[in-house]
Amino acid sequence: MKNIGLVGLGFIGKTHLEAYGKIDHCQVTSICTSNKVIDREIIYNGSFVTAYEELLNDKDIDIIDICLPTYLHEEYILRAANAGKSIICEKPLTLSIESANRIIDAVNKNNVRLFVGHVLRFWPEYKVIKSFSENDRLKDIEIIHAKRLGQAPNWSSWFQHPEISGGALYDLHIHDIDFLYYLLGEVDTVYAVGNKNKYGAWDHIMTTILFKNKSKAFVEASQRMPIGYPFTMSFRAQTSESTLELNVNAGDNIENINESNHQFIYYSNQKKTPIKIEKGDAFQNELSYFVDCIENNQKNRIVPLEDVLYTLKLLHAIEKSLITKREVQL
Repeated sequence: MKNIGLVGLGFIGKTHLEAYGKIDHCQVTSICTSNKVIDREIIYNGSFVTAYEELLNDKDIDIIDICLPTYLHEEYILRAANAGKSIICEKPLTLSIESANRIIDAVNKNNVRLFVGHVLRFWPEYKVIKSFSENDRLKDIEIIHAKRLGQAPNWSSWFQHPEISGGALYDLHIHDIDFLYYLLGEVDTVYAVGNKNKYGAWDHIMTTILFKNKSKAFVEASQRMPIGYPFTMSFRAQTSESTLELNVNAGDNIENINESNHQFIYYSNQKKTPIKIEKGDAFQNELSYFVDCIENNQKNRIVPLEDVLYTLKLLHAIEKSLITKREVQL
């Protein structure tokens, strides 16, 4: 049984707390938050603290789970690493390559584990896409079209500021960019166009990617959709002989996504086959896997830190393309 200190109780912090409540081999024993907790939907019997040091000095806490705004990640990870704690951090790990290198150096120096929450790799439908790509049902993918469209997150305003969140590029586009790398491997070139919000953050991005294996992808992300537009995500992967397509329409944001309108269909041999998915929560899948790796000293094969760093480099290449309006070679 691993004891977890949760840092931050915004939308993602509450999501992690709920997921931990369904995992048998760990428990959240303390939550660090500067906000007064009045949410009656929170099911939790542990303690609340306002000082991060209280978590770091608690010898009973094995894992620090960081669910804070992105610009705070490096500071909180470094302090946890220096305290000898295992660390789980929400994506993105950080906003710069230099910051990521400092984080990885500190983790290695202190001989602690760090796990970054690229949750799409644990999403039930995307796990199927990955498995199909590894057998004859979706072998040798030629073209992918992916999109993730929604309004600016309404639970906090910090997402709209580029220096704090990186905007939709680092908060939303990252999901599909990371999964595509997980699926297809290293990238040859990227070319992107987009729009910025009034604070200077890229909030609508369209990226064309050419992979070293000759696959091609068109990826779109937006946090500037109008009020009332449903949060939409889709993924279409095509080979010369088959296509697998996912379409999801949820609420204004990601809430109630498991009860939303899903279509997941495989087209092959002149047949249209709906894909049935066993119910499962992606965050529960992700956090359970991370805790398992820590508890059993297993290698993290699903989200290794090398992948986290490569995805960050991809985002920087896309940002460079957005600024220069030119194709960028990796």
